Parts: sequence; structure tokens; C-alpha cells
Amino acid sequence: MKATLSFRALAITLFIALTVSYLLCIAGDLLFGWTTLKALAPFLPGFAWPLTAGGFLIGLVWIAACSVYSAALIAFPYNYLVKREPSA
Repeated sequence: MKATLSFRALAITLFIALTVSYLLCIAGDLLFGWTTLKALAPFLPGFAWPLTAGGFLIGLVWIAACSVYSAALIAFPYNYLVKREPSA
């Protein structure tokens, strides 16, 4: 039988990867004056620049929600198709 994807592991992995990217974007904007967060703002409703504590936390909440949603879009259909495929 083929291996299935763990929804929980995939969601946590996506959350960690997106959080690291988010923190690097914030650090780059604060330290070097990059404009990456201005490009991300439309995708993170409630996030505002200049950075506030509330905006930062809202960004993390949206990242968590997007991680769970993306993991569901990947893991559930994949696991369904793997279980449905006849064994050779």
C-alpha cells in the first residue's frame, strides 16, 4: 500500500515555513527598507504597515489559517486518490 500524507504534519510544516518567510520579510523591511510587506498586505487582511503588535498577530493568524487550508487542499485529495488506486 502506498503511503498517505499526514494532514497535521503537513499543516505544521507549512505553518513553520510561512512563519519563517513572514519574519524574514518583516526583518528585511525594518532593517533594510525592503518593500515586501507592502506586496503581502493585500493577502493578509488586517495587517498594516507600519508594523503594530495587532497587525503582526493578525498576520500570524492569517498564516496559520492559510497553512491549514493549504494542507487540506493537498492532503485530503491525495490520500483519497492513493486509497482509491488499485494495488498492482
